[in-house]
Amino acid sequence: MDGSSAARLVGVALYLAILVLIGVAASRRMHDLRDYFAGSKRLGFLAIAFSARATGESAWLLLGLTGMGAAVGLKALWVVVGEVVGVTLAWMLLSRPFKRLTDRYDAITIPDYLEARFRDGTQHLRRIAALALVVFVTIYVSAQIDATGKAFSSFLGWDHDLGALVGFAVVLAYVTSGGFVAVVWSDIFQGALMVAGLALLPIVALVSAGGPLAVWERLQAIDPDLLHPLGGAGVGLAGLLSVIGLGAIGLGFLGSPQIFVRFLALRSESEIGRGAAVAVAWTLVADTGAVLTGLLGRAIFSRPGEALVDALGDAERVLPMLVE
Repeated sequence: MDGSSAARLVGVALYLAILVLIGVAASRRMHDLRDYFAGSKRLGFLAIAFSARATGESAWLLLGLTGMGAAVGLKALWVVVGEVVGVTLAWMLLSRPFKRLTDRYDAITIPDYLEARFRDGTQHLRRIAALALVVFVTIYVSAQIDATGKAFSSFLGWDHDLGALVGFAVVLAYVTSGGFVAVVWSDIFQGALMVAGLALLPIVALVSAGGPLAVWERLQAIDPDLLHPLGGAGVGLAGLLSVIGLGAIGLGFLGSPQIFVRFLALRSESEIGRGAAVAVAWTLVADTGAVLTGLLGRAIFSRPGEALVDALGDAERVLPMLVE
């Protein structure tokens, strides 16, 4: 193992150790189910905003959106527009009535809220909601675990399945020991790393590539469509539909249970405005940084006339390749 590989291994080990320690620290605050599932509904706006964004973006931001930036260029910025709109609407229009009602019913989970809100004495609605959460959140979490395997494979050269298993084991450890508080604290830690990294990496990559003019000329030579806001679709119906499709990605934030459970845990309805400001700012900086990271990676690793698959293999590898 060379020095670079050893340093990466130490860095990843330290990162995982911090997550486990977060779980241990949070476990000391666990006294009842209210603590475990909702942090006693006493979490501040900064914690909730960072947690909501980190869990809402996660691997999609670091691997998916950077890969999209590498694949389609500036056109991927329409995703940023859609996500900023989606986050704004979720916080400003939906979080307030949801928080007010969950407090009124003293709900600590979404099935709790649905059962109380619709006066379902049969518990059928609770069971349906719980089943839906188990099925669809499991699919969502599986995608995150798969991305963890990809990250370990790219950074450390590990087998994908081994990396996914290690990541799953660490998450399971801190979630089971520290509950929702551990999840939020780990989200704060990871969210801070994500937004800082995606703000700084494009700057470093831009300098490394020779500056804005050199990058622009290189991308023009690789594929001029990368620099067009509508990509190869151009102005017309196809371009419009493409923009709508990319922007609509942000609509997912209007109904994501993993986002709304954080609104439920907020300390007070009065903190929603400040939380919204933090969440929108985080989204704008991190998402824009992700697209630019992918675009700059394409400029650095591709040659004129070279297909994306030949330059990167998988577009989602662009961030790990830049970090290396």
